[in-house]
Amino acid sequence: RLEIPVGQDLKEEYGLGYHERLRLEVRGNPKWDGKQGRLEITYDETSDTYRAFQPVTVPDSRQDSPLADETAALDVGANNIVACSVSTGSQYLYEGRDLFERFRETTTEIARLQSNLPEGRYSSNRIRRLYRQRTRRRDHAMNAVARDLVERLYDKGVATVYVGDLTDVLESNWSVRANAKTHNFWAFRAFINRLAYVCEEYGIVLEARTEAWTSQECPDCGEREGTVRHEDTLTCPCGSEGHADLTASETFLKREASGEVGPMARPSRFKWDDHSWSASSRACLNEQRANPQVVSVGR
Repeated sequence: RLEIPVGQDLKEEYGLGYHERLRLEVRGNPKWDGKQGRLEITYDETSDTYRAFQPVTVPDSRQDSPLADETAALDVGANNIVACSVSTGSQYLYEGRDLFERFRETTTEIARLQSNLPEGRYSSNRIRRLYRQRTRRRDHAMNAVARDLVERLYDKGVATVYVGDLTDVLESNWSVRANAKTHNFWAFRAFINRLAYVCEEYGIVLEARTEAWTSQECPDCGEREGTVRHEDTLTCPCGSEGHADLTASETFLKREASGEVGPMARPSRFKWDDHSWSASSRACLNEQRANPQVVSVGR
């Protein structure tokens, strides 16, 4: 239960006694005990729920530690939020197209309302409300995917996660549309920061490394020039064929892992339902490549 001090003016307005405080029942138990920071209460419009956030300072010795020494690599994309490959052979794909379409629709509506404003005006209550709704909806999904993914990786014994440093890629190689998606919609840097916080809770190390060529390189034979990407599929003359983002994360993993990388199993796919990430029943074409194999990779 939360007890919140209330100013005298509000007490008089809402009929609270002089020594009375606002008491709120909460659902859920805090994960950590320690020195409590400033409590922040926000309203989540997408789920019609009030949420409380409070940082807690705890000794390093009280944080979780990895269950094993496995490795994972992430491909953060425009159409799929995260494609992840784990050295155990597990793969995860968090789909983002539906989320982006809702973001785009809200952006279009904001632009329409702005075009109808009187000269000299640039915003309105309706426009500001749409901006807040758009940001909260995106951040809700972004925070949820970070926690859902890290919890799955922790259960797999992952100790190190590699994520691409996209600074140069975003500035020079991606299309304008992809840049807009990653910068404005996914807020790449904010997502990586959130991911780092959750990894820290579980004692997992998050490292940024260059992922140049991973979206074009075949994970089986290393071919780059001859591979062809069409929408979500990457094909290679050697016969390998797979989901482009999952293939990129696998190639990235094999490049960075110091030990053995197991053959990739059929990936788990997740869709956002405005509240949580749930398993998708839709089959993913060409997700299992023609040439699965165990590869031992050194730095």
